[in-house]
Amino acid sequence: MQSLLTGFEMIRKAAVAGYFYPGSREGIDRQIRGFPLGEFSREDVVGLLAPHAGYKYSGRVAAMVYARAKVSGPVIYIGPNHGAGRGAAAPKIAMMAKGTWKYPGGMTQIDSRLATLLLESSCQIADAGWAHEEEHSLEVQIPMLEHFSPDTQIVPIIISRIDDGEVMELAECIYQGIVKYGGPVTLAASTDMSHYVPQEMAEKLDRMAIERIEALDAEGLLKTVRANRISMCGAQPTAVVVEVCRKLGAKQAHLVEYTTSGEVSGDYSSVVGYSGFTISRPGAE
Repeated sequence: MQSLLTGFEMIRKAAVAGYFYPGSREGIDRQIRGFPLGEFSREDVVGLLAPHAGYKYSGRVAAMVYARAKVSGPVIYIGPNHGAGRGAAAPKIAMMAKGTWKYPGGMTQIDSRLATLLLESSCQIADAGWAHEEEHSLEVQIPMLEHFSPDTQIVPIIISRIDDGEVMELAECIYQGIVKYGGPVTLAASTDMSHYVPQEMAEKLDRMAIERIEALDAEGLLKTVRANRISMCGAQPTAVVVEVCRKLGAKQAHLVEYTTSGEVSGDYSSVVGYSGFTISRPGAE
């Protein structure tokens, strides 16, 4: 098992440290500092989207997003459940509602008050922290968050395949929970784009999805991904975050960067696409 129970609170231990990202805090910081992030200023965001592959491949894109995003309040993370380990038997929508997430060199606390309000607002979300034990889609986000926004609390949610109607219902429930919370909250989706297709095809298909994300068109994103068979593993988590951000007053998502694994591996015959976005309200600086 990757988690421990202390009293009534779970400590979720890092499952992919040393594999998807370095196994020490010093190594993590060194790798992140080594990414060329370009010129930027920090932006007040209501949401962000970041990839979750190994840092070697998608870390630069994720770091560019986190470097620019000035998060407010706790972060509600929503990612896909890839079905690793006990996650294969998880509820369709699984939250870890209290406890901490351990990463190399530190711990990230769950905002249990916000988590409770989300559970009370939704008939879909199950409190099933054990489902997160071996899932990497959110774990790889935590060192990035802590590097650029230290001591930020989280509420982690992973989604197995659900119906489109359930996606929109989940977005409404999360929105209502945020309203009840009454304080600033940031939404974050974890997703990679097209998987294992030639570079030219990945760019074409991913551009279709990117256009729907930029327009904050959650339903359009789901339809586009399905109609064009885009192998975007976090399409539903992305749609939830896009819809909640729209409800919170956001008008457009900004594409920070797009790249593929081919830029690192040199193999353009079979690539995975990676994109990063910030989502802001009008007037945010």
